[in-house]
Amino acid sequence: MTEPSVLILGAGYSGLTVAMELRARLPAGHRVILVDRHEVLRLCAFNLDVMTGKRSSPPEGRYSSVVGEGIEFIHADVLHIDPKRRTVETSVGTLVADQLVLALGAELDPGQVPGFSEGACNLYDADGAKEIQRRLSGLSQGQVIVMISRTPFKCPAAPYEAAFLIDYLLRSRGVRNQVSLSVYTPEWQPMAAAGEAVGNEVVKLLVSRGINYYTEHMVLKIDPGKRKVWFEVDDADFDLLVGVPPHVAPAAMRGAGLTDSTGWVPVNPRTLETRFPGVFALGDLVSIPLHNGLFLPMAGVFAVQEGLTVATNIAARLQGGEPEVEFEGEGFCYLEVGGDEAGFAAGRFLEKPAPQVRFEAPSREHREAKGAFSDSLLQLLRR
Repeated sequence: MTEPSVLILGAGYSGLTVAMELRARLPAGHRVILVDRHEVLRLCAFNLDVMTGKRSSPPEGRYSSVVGEGIEFIHADVLHIDPKRRTVETSVGTLVADQLVLALGAELDPGQVPGFSEGACNLYDADGAKEIQRRLSGLSQGQVIVMISRTPFKCPAAPYEAAFLIDYLLRSRGVRNQVSLSVYTPEWQPMAAAGEAVGNEVVKLLVSRGINYYTEHMVLKIDPGKRKVWFEVDDADFDLLVGVPPHVAPAAMRGAGLTDSTGWVPVNPRTLETRFPGVFALGDLVSIPLHNGLFLPMAGVFAVQEGLTVATNIAARLQGGEPEVEFEGEGFCYLEVGGDEAGFAAGRFLEKPAPQVRFEAPSREHREAKGAFSDSLLQLLRR
């Protein structure tokens, strides 16, 4: 008799969490198989450190070392998924699973915005973060724009952190008065899923630092030669454009009929199981509606919690038990503002009638806590 197998597609925070937790919970005979198109894990959460010059590049490690013993790692592209049969065609062959976990994440699609690749520095790309750092170091006057192209996007605080940190760097160099700094976004407020109170606090921080904030601005195109951005309602000139590109679900998800009208994968919000039995989706792939009409943010803290939920329940199921835990939607986020300070937002996002999230003002204590949290992510590379 063949022992059960769990196939995990995607080795980001959620996929790695599922793999490592399953390996710790299941007997050695149960196979845990992890597939990713990359051989190296790059921690893009550290791109802000690259942008500010604290690091030359994001930390990274080879998956063959990261995953540890007892987890089979396959370096391959996912080509086609049959969720009914739980079979997956990859660039190295077909794989079959007793339980299938989809954790391929959100893909960046700068091509949706004409001129983005040529005119903007991609904040969510390591090379883009390096280019921002290089250009900021020589900037003494002009106009800097931080632009969010579309929603949803990963790490909702990151573009705002980028603006605050750019402001701090320019002030440290004594050139802030000669540089206009603006944020453009299609959102009506920062970090909208967290609620109006949190958004208002972030806006106050932007205003206090003289950062211009333009809401409900959907970018249409960028002209790299003229250094101009066209939005639906107006346009803006720039000397440095820091961009967050549009995000999309991977083609394999769309081709398998797993996405819905949101463009993402719907799941049971408590168990992360899709409409196909034995098929789970988690992390940036999923659309989990909140009671305020928005969706759960794409954030690493949720991806890890979802991974723990899925791994715990799959392990129980494969050993003849019942689901043991539910995803509760508790999350937190640090908002770095420069000067070794960070704000802090935390709460329960699945609450009725709306997420219950509080915001605490920037402090050195919160910045130290963010550093400790970042160090915990680095432990993934030190196994």
